[in-house]
Amino acid sequence: MLKNKERLLFLLEISLGLIVLILLYSLHKTIHGVIEYIIFFIPYLILGREVFKNAALDFIKGKFMRESFLMSIATVGAIILHELPEALAVLIFYRIGEYFEDMAVDKSKRTIAALMAIRPDSANIIRENGNVEKVDISEVHIDDNIIINPFEKIPLDSVIYEGESWIDTKALTGESMPRSVKVNDEVLAGTINGENTIKAKVVRAYAESSIAKILKLVQDSQNRKANIEQFISRFAGIYTPIVVFGAIFLTVIPTLIYGKDVFSNWFQRSLTLLVVSCPCAFMVGIPLTYFASIGRASKIGVMVKGGVFLDSLAKTQKVIFDKTGTLTKGEFSIIDIHNMGIYDNETLVKYSALAESGSSHPIALSIVEHYKKNYNGIINDSLITSHKDVGGKGAVSVVDNKNVLIGGLDLLRENNIGIPSISNNINVHIAVNNEYAGGFFIDDSVKDDTKEAISLLNSMNIKTALISGDNVNRVEAFAHEMGIQSFKGGCLPEDKVSVLEDMMKDSKSSIFVGDGINDAPSLARADVGIAMGGLGSDAAIENADVVIMDDKPSKVAAVIKLAKKNHTVVLQNIFLALVIKFGAIILGALGLASMWLAIFADTGVTVIVVLNALRLLYPLGEKDNNTDADTKVCDIKVTDCDCGCGH
Repeated sequence: MLKNKERLLFLLEISLGLIVLILLYSLHKTIHGVIEYIIFFIPYLILGREVFKNAALDFIKGKFMRESFLMSIATVGAIILHELPEALAVLIFYRIGEYFEDMAVDKSKRTIAALMAIRPDSANIIRENGNVEKVDISEVHIDDNIIINPFEKIPLDSVIYEGESWIDTKALTGESMPRSVKVNDEVLAGTINGENTIKAKVVRAYAESSIAKILKLVQDSQNRKANIEQFISRFAGIYTPIVVFGAIFLTVIPTLIYGKDVFSNWFQRSLTLLVVSCPCAFMVGIPLTYFASIGRASKIGVMVKGGVFLDSLAKTQKVIFDKTGTLTKGEFSIIDIHNMGIYDNETLVKYSALAESGSSHPIALSIVEHYKKNYNGIINDSLITSHKDVGGKGAVSVVDNKNVLIGGLDLLRENNIGIPSISNNINVHIAVNNEYAGGFFIDDSVKDDTKEAISLLNSMNIKTALISGDNVNRVEAFAHEMGIQSFKGGCLPEDKVSVLEDMMKDSKSSIFVGDGINDAPSLARADVGIAMGGLGSDAAIENADVVIMDDKPSKVAAVIKLAKKNHTVVLQNIFLALVIKFGAIILGALGLASMWLAIFADTGVTVIVVLNALRLLYPLGEKDNNTDADTKVCDIKVTDCDCGCGH
């Protein structure tokens, strides 16, 4: 990170160099001999100390065909030709270019470092005697009880057993809206507690926590280079020696042919060629473009595991989704009520909720939750005389002195209940006192942004598809409702990969988006695998190339858009650097380019491609609802907040 002291030192050195440069140009007719060289060498050695040091170290290691070596040769050659202002100008503008590069990398790294800042260091553990002790998080174990004070980072993934509060999750998920939490809710390491003290039981050690996995993903992503980055590295290894030997031949051959009188002219051209040909625009601009894109993705809650996956995302032609937990919440709810008119809806739901209150089945829990949420219902155990689960079929209960059967059609048929003609969607049926009373259509709740996600992809001319183990009819209805173009329902876990491969045949690059353990093989098989990181399984996250931390399907379109922008900027930078450099090389070889043009073709182009790359750190037209990870919780300002935080 660039510090204020370093910035001040840089400004002083550049100012000294510019003053001497102006002095040398304006007084070149009156300053001669030793005085001229003394005035020149003071800023020359100050500005060039790092360049010469790096050139010497590279030479010792046998890796001298690098930019420091080229700059050193160019400046020494200019001194031999007594072109002192040009020698100083090369170093001044080279240092300015380096400074902009450092600023760019610094800006990119701050985005990543913001994530590192959310890593907790300690936890307040509650001992058996009730005392609270602050310890390193490595000393906390699963099932230990911890206390989390207001506005403290939550140190470990835990489940609340006492207290209510609200949680700032933006550092982890990119979401600025605080989330209210209560007893039995899970809170994740790295998020920040609100204004109330809560007590929680640790459920995962730090190494297995969400934040630890995120930080590992970010660190690993910096080591996976894209194909273009690898090509640029190989290109520079060949390009630099060619340039150096080309510059030597450019001086030696004309001198051998025409004699020593032309040496000075062709030597000047060779020096210009060396300055022009420095590959730093490629070596800095291209990797920085990828680094900026990965940083931008992390800021919106998407972890890309390497630049190579940005290239694949940019070529996406089809996105194939899993359904449950990916496009839906993985939580059942009553979508529709079919009422025969014997009881009103509230009474029908009440009898159903009481009959199912003794069951832990997800469908039973959804009925009870619907009763509580929509009718302010209270489960009165005194009204339940008996309850019996019928494995895989439903439940039989006596509620308010009435015999209630609730479950599938098989349960009702076994009990000789007459079933009228009903909609195929109804999947839970109720009979009261041996008479069919109605039924529910219960299904997984769709995520709030699922339809938006599919619409965004369709608007980008990207095909969408769905693979699910759900009922074929329901999958078809869901696909049509969401606007998904192709689908396959009733898939067993072992069938998913083969179905995925069939769907991938008509596109050059396909994405699979999933969340469960059974999705892990498909995530690994797809050209790019995207996992839901909030509720997704560890296996899915490990096998994925991209992880969406807030589980929002709409982030798929956002990261594809970012990848396409990244690809455009990479091509722009390569084209810009090549055109300007090769143009300047030709002009320099013909003697039509001065050292000033050479400086622009090197340092100027580097600055341009760096600034172009930095554009990727900022929103691409979409609303950016995230802020730096170390923003204070008390600075959050939201409207219609239901967490009771007072904002």
